[in-house]
Amino acid sequence: MHDMGIFSTQQGDNCVLLGMDSEPSPVKHCLCNDANPCESDKDTFCKEMDTDAMAKAIVETVHRVHQGQTVLVPASKWRSVFDAVAFSMAEDELWQEFDASATIKLNTRDPLLFEAGDEHTLAGLITSLMNDGESIEQSVFLIPAGAPLLIHISPGGPVKFWFGNHVLADEVSEAYAR
Repeated sequence: MHDMGIFSTQQGDNCVLLGMDSEPSPVKHCLCNDANPCESDKDTFCKEMDTDAMAKAIVETVHRVHQGQTVLVPASKWRSVFDAVAFSMAEDELWQEFDASATIKLNTRDPLLFEAGDEHTLAGLITSLMNDGESIEQSVFLIPAGAPLLIHISPGGPVKFWFGNHVLADEVSEAYAR
């Protein structure tokens, strides 16, 4: 991740936030709302929307960039994320299989790999997290393999995007710029 310009910052005892260096000038976007405003600078494109619209925009973004492998990294330990989505994802059979295999990572921040057949599960997890999560410790970072992109998905927002180039930013922003 360091080669992509991704850095980490410790926040509190259990939370590590990721970001992308501004050199060589990646593009930054932010989806926010009144309850969770953007903390951005003048170079960041901000779009205000409600939580449901944010969740839909993230899922659409996943559809645009998920080329077979996407890595999800929690800001804290997986336990807090899984606790947040447990109730809303309980009836999803694909999630139950994924959850069973991922439980060994509950007390870690190890990345989870979502492959081509896992796109539905990833979309469900993101939607549940946006609606049911409560804190930044339950946030996750999405990193698609093969695309210079980092997305910080914080429950309820804001959602921050760092793009490695303008072409990808233009392509992905169609999911939420309208």
